[in-house]
Amino acid sequence: MMKSVLPQDSSRTETRVIRLTTDQEAVLLEQFNRWPKNPHKADVVLLAAETGLSEEDVQDWYSLKLAQLRKEQGLGGVFGVNPNY
Repeated sequence: MMKSVLPQDSSRTETRVIRLTTDQEAVLLEQFNRWPKNPHKADVVLLAAETGLSEEDVQDWYSLKLAQLRKEQGLGGVFGVNPNY
């Protein structure tokens, strides 16, 4: 199970929980470990069909996983310009 925080606007956030089986997570991780890290819409549709998850859950899982990867690499959790500079 993974938790993702999805900003709706700048003043508040919404927390969603994506519940995954070990098989679903294995499929998503296998695809994530290939390039590109940001899947095309067609890839999301296929992964959703293969895992039984919604397209939104697949996209949210990818966003969370990419943020975790960026943090591990010391790049920050979000992609874009650092607002502190």
